[in-house]
Amino acid sequence: MVTAIDFMSADASFSIRVALGDDAKAVRMLLSTAADAMDCCLVAECGQPPRIVAVAGLTRSQRPKPLVGPGVALHVIEPCRRRGIGRALLARLAASAAENGAAALYATRKVELDGEEMRAWAALGFSPCETVEYHEMPLDAFEPQLAPLHERMRQRGKIPATARIVPLYEADLQEVARLHLAQLGGDPATLSQKLRGDVPGSFAARYSRVLLVDDRVVGFILGHRVARDVVHVDANVVAPEVRHGWANVWLKLEATRGALQWGIKKFVFTTFDHYADTRSFTERMSGVTVRTTVLMYRPLATL
Repeated sequence: MVTAIDFMSADASFSIRVALGDDAKAVRMLLSTAADAMDCCLVAECGQPPRIVAVAGLTRSQRPKPLVGPGVALHVIEPCRRRGIGRALLARLAASAAENGAAALYATRKVELDGEEMRAWAALGFSPCETVEYHEMPLDAFEPQLAPLHERMRQRGKIPATARIVPLYEADLQEVARLHLAQLGGDPATLSQKLRGDVPGSFAARYSRVLLVDDRVVGFILGHRVARDVVHVDANVVAPEVRHGWANVWLKLEATRGALQWGIKKFVFTTFDHYADTRSFTERMSGVTVRTTVLMYRPLATL
């Protein structure tokens, strides 16, 4: 557990302590939106009188894989970088996380591949554990390719008679969340807010589709509008028992048909390393990879 006892660096140039209530403004300024998700928060001070020059914290939620562990947010102001402050904060947080059973620390958000933030995390001993690609695909190519394939699958009896696809607003949101958390992880509270439409960037009920078999949620496409004619698909999931077949084809086809009715012309799909179906689908549909990000992590055994 992190205590309130100050930590003084070897050269006495800075000290580290637990963040107090009076530090809330500085914490929010340096960690931005991540501050609200912090469970354990530290500040580093320099000078006389002492002033906060860095903030770091651990998230309440933990990622289950590849190693269980919380997210870590860290910011050192520019004039005080390369003095060991970030490493000292990280060491304190790592010790606290290990005491609570964690085996790794994760950056709280994904960063651009080969970007400045990725290099900064790498300098702290972090490395990529997951790659996320963003693929832009025109919807006018979907129907001609997917509709005949879907019809052949139906005629051959591949699609269960009890299977149906409904808009997100007709689905059991708790069951959608259950499948999302099981396959993609995430913060349960944030996910529930996005499913209900309570926060900016929430999943749009009119574009999102949910696949049911025997009235059980076994797949979904969840997205939100990012431009007049573009929807960003945040999650495209099918349960393991219906993967690599009809389910993904039908979901994409129905989502496409619904989006075209609302004037949408392009989907931007997000794919993770294990999304072999969607990445191969992107190639077949002449999609373009427009962005690549990585999730940085560091096993505690290496600290």
